[in-house]
Amino acid sequence: MAIDQSSGAVAPDFIQLTSVRVPLDQAGDALISQDASGRTPIVVLTQRQNRIENLPLLIGVIILVGGILWTVFSGNPLLAGAAVPLFLLFVVLALFRSFLVRIPEGACGLLQQRGKYLRTIESGTQTLPPWIVVSHLVTRRIIPFEVPVNEAPTQDNVRSTIQALVTFSISDPYRFVYHISASDFDQVFQAASQNTLRAMVRQISSDEVNNLTRQDTGVLRETLSTASESYGVKIEHVNIVYAHPPADFVRSQEARQLALLQQEEQAEQQALALRKQTDGEALSKQAVIAHIEREREELQLQIRQAEIRKQVVEVEAQAEELRLARLQERLEKYRQAAEWDWAGEQLAVARGLASNTHAVVQVGSGSATDIARAFLLRDILQDQSMQADTAAEVSQAENREHSKKVK
Repeated sequence: MAIDQSSGAVAPDFIQLTSVRVPLDQAGDALISQDASGRTPIVVLTQRQNRIENLPLLIGVIILVGGILWTVFSGNPLLAGAAVPLFLLFVVLALFRSFLVRIPEGACGLLQQRGKYLRTIESGTQTLPPWIVVSHLVTRRIIPFEVPVNEAPTQDNVRSTIQALVTFSISDPYRFVYHISASDFDQVFQAASQNTLRAMVRQISSDEVNNLTRQDTGVLRETLSTASESYGVKIEHVNIVYAHPPADFVRSQEARQLALLQQEEQAEQQALALRKQTDGEALSKQAVIAHIEREREELQLQIRQAEIRKQVVEVEAQAEELRLARLQERLEKYRQAAEWDWAGEQLAVARGLASNTHAVVQVGSGSATDIARAFLLRDILQDQSMQADTAAEVSQAENREHSKKVK
């Protein structure tokens, strides 16, 4: 039952399961041959129930009748005696062939005795008495069964098209043959499968229909197994091969999705523009903050430099104050030495001026006094030095005299 993928239409329904009536010796070919509609029979009803072959019996009867007539007309009883063994030979041959029953491979045979089911036999050559007949042959192969569902409403009431492929096997040929026919089971199973698929589709939304082909069908298989178990059928697999909403609905959904995508794209562009504006403002703000931070750091650096300069000035002032204090102490302690130094400096200046013939020296009361004081101070210091030297020599002489006396 094919599906037009472009339009989603399902081909008209037809009976997929069928049975045929052929002689037992042609049942093997019938189970693998398709009919005009492309269907392969799953049940074969045997056309001739009597397995005794008529040809050997007919030959035996002809031989027997011919022998009897020949004996009557010719008066020779030997011909009748020879015809009887031949007749019995052909009868035994016909009966022997009726005991051998061949069940084709891939099928089961249902036996009847006096119109009543007896048992089921497997494929192969079986030995059966002529009064037990093979009434049906049932295939044991896996049977594919297509289940189309048109306009199955979803949870949001969208009519969808579903196509499922159910594979099953006949586990109990007796129940399948005597409880229902192949064509009737086709209709019953088709209706049960469609109802199950419709119930499944009713529980999902239209957006989930396309995902049915990838969905686990274990629950669907169990439901169909329950529905077909009473007919001796075992469900092997259930595959959803096609699931799609109507084409108009798909186009409207695609248009809606496209509109949504365009709206999302526009919203993203607006968000991007807003983000750019926000980022620009944030960058400007960060630049201003960074500039302020740099100015504050420069100001703090200047303040620290000013503090350092202040500390340096204070340290220099303290050092200068300490130097002046030490100098003042030395001047007060060594007043004559300071005066000597000062006089020496003045004398050096005076000598320099005296050696310069072009220099004009103004000698006043203060200046003359300072120069005179300088010379006087020099003479005093020289006398003191000479006295100190004389005292040292006297002390050395006394030490030598004392040493001599000791010796």
